[in-house]
Amino acid sequence: MEFEIPHGAEREYLIIFGVAAVYIGTSPIGEPCIVGATRDLNLTLRGMQRKWLRSEISCAYWVKDRDIAEAIAVEVSGVLPHDQDGRLAVRAETAARQIETVARDWHIPLTNHDAAMARVKSAVRHVQEVIDAANKTGQLAWFNTAYRAWRLDAKKIGAGMSYAEARARLRKAVTKRLITLDVLDCSETLLAEIFPALTLAR
Repeated sequence: MEFEIPHGAEREYLIIFGVAAVYIGTSPIGEPCIVGATRDLNLTLRGMQRKWLRSEISCAYWVKDRDIAEAIAVEVSGVLPHDQDGRLAVRAETAARQIETVARDWHIPLTNHDAAMARVKSAVRHVQEVIDAANKTGQLAWFNTAYRAWRLDAKKIGAGMSYAEARARLRKAVTKRLITLDVLDCSETLLAEIFPALTLAR
């Protein structure tokens, strides 16, 4: 099955949640490979492909924070043999087994990428359902009013934000509150997180 890179709301959720991935980047034939740590697989893939043409991320494991992911990646890279370009002279499967071994020895729980994505998709879907329900019942009337007012003020100083972008910022604010406070909130208390303060020209 093709490796799924998180995009959009899924990517946003993982970044807000603060977790990090130990990933394996490979050539299309699976060897050589590299092992690294990242909080953003999408950004990492783009950077990797600029340096290593036609490379891809073939595997990832999620851990609770960036420091742990980096420590595992460093350990694995230190144990496995390297080629003349500094990449790991092993197949991705071998690197994956070594990641699992290090995590087990260090008593660090790993979450498989597919399992992590399934959980993230479920959470993102739940957030969207709550926003859609609030919109239908009129609980988001404050949001539409605030957007119109902010857009008029922004226009005076040459700034702007599309409605789609404002909705995305709403989703991000609701998601952040769910993760940090364990509450699903679509109230006006989110205003400051959605609409940045404007400094009007004098």
